[in-house]
Amino acid sequence: MKRATIKDVARSAGVSPATVSRVFTAGGTVSAGVAEKVRRASDLLAYRPSIMARSLTRSHNDLVALVVGRLNNPFDAQLVEQLSEKLNARGKRLLIVPADYGENDPAALVALDYQVDGIIVAAGHLSAHSAERFLRLGVPVILYGRELQAPGVDCVIADNVAGARQVGALFARAGIRRALYLRHAHSTFSDEERGRGFREGLGGGATVLELRSGATDARAKVMARLGEDADIRGVFCANDLLAFGAVEAALQLGLDVPKDLHIAGFDDIAMAASPVYDLTSVQHSAGAVAAWVVDRLHRRLEDPAMPVTTCRLPAMLVTRRTAPASAALGGMAITDRRNSV
Repeated sequence: MKRATIKDVARSAGVSPATVSRVFTAGGTVSAGVAEKVRRASDLLAYRPSIMARSLTRSHNDLVALVVGRLNNPFDAQLVEQLSEKLNARGKRLLIVPADYGENDPAALVALDYQVDGIIVAAGHLSAHSAERFLRLGVPVILYGRELQAPGVDCVIADNVAGARQVGALFARAGIRRALYLRHAHSTFSDEERGRGFREGLGGGATVLELRSGATDARAKVMARLGEDADIRGVFCANDLLAFGAVEAALQLGLDVPKDLHIAGFDDIAMAASPVYDLTSVQHSAGAVAAWVVDRLHRRLEDPAMPVTTCRLPAMLVTRRTAPASAALGGMAITDRRNSV
């Protein structure tokens, strides 16, 4: 079946296309009788108004693009859900534009093809050149997860340094002087900040080794590193999925967590509280990120000249079994892990 047009509905209802448009436009003025006729005709023809067509005659179309990578991390999926929910409450719809890590100018430019009201970049980063282009076009950009000094670009970031610093301080109180920082296979802004905060919290004189990994091979990589270095007493991971792999590695090596090894993650996704992992993690809120983004976008659309800002949202350490607040590692005896691999 051919998709019904506004002209088809107008012909069936015996009104003009302009009248049909007013029926489906918030605040449009038509009599109740005419509106009923138009809605009956549209139901009969299975007509739905075209957002893209409407955007040709209006300055906006209530679409907001989200440039996002693979949603493997439950935190990212929760952020998408929260953004969609909060945008819907403002009468806007979320358009997902898939991207990869790295510079995401191409994905953001694709979003412009849909005449979007705004762009949220939540994967990789954006060049200053593209940011200036969006500014000239009057399309506000909000960057999540990294900072960019560019006109018209507002940024929102978890307080990575402060959150990771709490983990380092917790490990320091447990007497840990040699630790492993497990970060993403690809370099990210958040990884750099979390690593810096962890080192600051652990303090001078402590040794922090680095290991890069994806979530799927974290267990094997951590097992190999712990097997090579029996002096590592703490593992801090850039996110909870990596930390789950570290917990599994410790269990497979026969280590007692946390007596032999402290482990902590970042994000505090729902599974972190599961009895299976009972993971100490740094908590920050996808809902708080989404609320700030949607509010800022609304204000930016009302006042394009508003000064740009970078918001750092609180990150709070939640201690559980894998790195309890009161545990210490002093006086323990541990089997050489190189014999266990």
